[in-house]
Amino acid sequence: MYHALLTLHVTGVCLVVGTLFVQSLAVIFRLRLTDPVQIEGAQWIQRRIYLFIYYPILVITIISGLYLALTQGLFSIEGQRWLHWKLMFLIILIIFGFMNGKQISNPNLPKPLAMFVHIGIFCVSAVMIYLAQARPF
Repeated sequence: MYHALLTLHVTGVCLVVGTLFVQSLAVIFRLRLTDPVQIEGAQWIQRRIYLFIYYPILVITIISGLYLALTQGLFSIEGQRWLHWKLMFLIILIIFGFMNGKQISNPNLPKPLAMFVHIGIFCVSAVMIYLAQARPF
């Protein structure tokens, strides 16, 4: 059971990070479009991906991760502070996800803000993966 849930969790993490990364990149690319019909079509696709792929996978990933942490007793074992930091970065990643969702519907989005969210998603994801792999503290 443990390995099946771990596989589900790791696959979910890959899909959540990948979806957020591609969605934020698509927002940046959409800023270059000039035809209102193309912009509307791109926003429609982005909203569908956000609502029907990102949110369900995010919920599955969080539930499987918390279940794994609780069943392994990682919250109570000394030397597992990495998990607390990872959860803090998860909250930051979720905030970036909400920001990305707001950007999808914003036609007058400043490009620097779109780039900030895109780069932030990459950096926060990289730190979370490092914490899960290295468990530095």
